[in-house]
Amino acid sequence: MIRRILVVTGGHRVALDEFLGSVAAICSERGWVWAHATQPTAQRWLTDELAGQWDAILLHDIPGLKLKRGSEPLVEGPDAQTAQDVVNLLDAGQGMVVLHHAISGWPGWEGWAEMTGARFLYRPGRLRGEDLPSSGYRIDRFTVSPIAPHPITSGIEPFEIDDELYFIPVLNDRIRPLLEQDADMDGALFQDTWDEVTNGVSTGVTCAGRPADGGLHGGSRLQGWTTTAGRSPIATLLMGDGPSTFENPMFRQLLGNALEWVSSDEALEGAAADPFEIPLP
Repeated sequence: MIRRILVVTGGHRVALDEFLGSVAAICSERGWVWAHATQPTAQRWLTDELAGQWDAILLHDIPGLKLKRGSEPLVEGPDAQTAQDVVNLLDAGQGMVVLHHAISGWPGWEGWAEMTGARFLYRPGRLRGEDLPSSGYRIDRFTVSPIAPHPITSGIEPFEIDDELYFIPVLNDRIRPLLEQDADMDGALFQDTWDEVTNGVSTGVTCAGRPADGGLHGGSRLQGWTTTAGRSPIATLLMGDGPSTFENPMFRQLLGNALEWVSSDEALEGAAADPFEIPLP
């Protein structure tokens, strides 16, 4: 089956040539076609008026957040119509893959976190009635392993990767875990994002002292999972920081599997049978 894939970037720096080259290789190997759109204009594709135009949408963007090193990260939107368009698209049954920093999208909309199953906070925020600090990150080498049988993990063996790890809130009750990593999740090893972005350089603030419970307080070892949003299957993969990841054969296998699964009849029928209402802002 020829699948049509829409790739969305923008709002965060990325090694674009290497990333799109990886997407092109995956699609060529599987006989798919793809197109690339950049935020903010890409948002016009995320509406139910275009439901069915794409078999899967790959999000590697950050809408709704203004980032500039040396300045405070600023939350922008979404406006009521933009949020409604996204909810309508999800209710129509649009498979999506959320990659890496795309879990930071629309920080002013809690429903986006419910869709992705997690949230990266560039600034302190509120989620599910709790005030939370900004998230943490670090670059490291770690091993990713499948922890559950699923079409997304088909053919995946444990593999090492150099990538960016997150210390983030994870909505454990919303997700079906598929992948985990073996890195040390001590908060003291993670740089505080608000500190580094706002000051332009790290002043030594870390996530030290935060409980690594794998829930709202961060520290989760999970690297991939699925959720249902509206009547749509969603797959979230936390890898995806740079060229070495994009070239990794196992990462490419995972990403291809995820795109194939969210566009499959099995996934779409499963989401339709057990829908989840995404709250509007």
